[in-house]
Amino acid sequence: MQPSEGVAPFDDSEYLFEPWWPGTRALAFAERGRVRLQVAGLADAEAAFPELAELPAQLSEDGVVVDGTLLVLDDAGRPDPDLLRSRLLGEQPRPGRAAYVAADLLWAGGASVLRRSFSVRREWLAAILAPGDRITVGHGYRGDGTLVAEALSRLGIDGLSARLLSARYRSGPAGPAWWRVPVTPAPLPERPTLALILRLPLDTPGPESAQR
Repeated sequence: MQPSEGVAPFDDSEYLFEPWWPGTRALAFAERGRVRLQVAGLADAEAAFPELAELPAQLSEDGVVVDGTLLVLDDAGRPDPDLLRSRLLGEQPRPGRAAYVAADLLWAGGASVLRRSFSVRREWLAAILAPGDRITVGHGYRGDGTLVAEALSRLGIDGLSARLLSARYRSGPAGPAWWRVPVTPAPLPERPTLALILRLPLDTPGPESAQR
């Protein structure tokens, strides 16, 4: 399923809004205590991201396929595109610390859940994947796309994911089921940490309120 390109942030109670993570998309297959990663252009993703072998231990079901984003964090816990690029190129020693933000559930209990709505798949994913230091389910907000976009801008993130809650998963172009919406990021002295992005500080005061 490939996202469609959006034009601008919007509000709609039928959508879930969350960050467009600064990483690379990956499918994670977990079965019988083992993990297989599928990353475009990468033949041996498990060797490049060995830290994600702990995924089955966080799952309460077997025969699971998850769609999400691979990140590589620096020593301060900030997503670093350069460290990710080094991993994808197979450079040794492997720099940084790998992380995975899960966004969608495709299989569970050895059976496909693609015909379920995104809202059901997402709730199911949150129920079976316990949060960990490296692997977690993303944090989204229903309806408030413009507010989420404003928070992401303050964090220096340039994209917003908008998923239609009632949509089933389908291969190919997603159409209105999934939008990648551009966000104009504010200049930051340094990148935010993964933990900060996951919290999405929607109540972060702007420059004017900070002066009052």
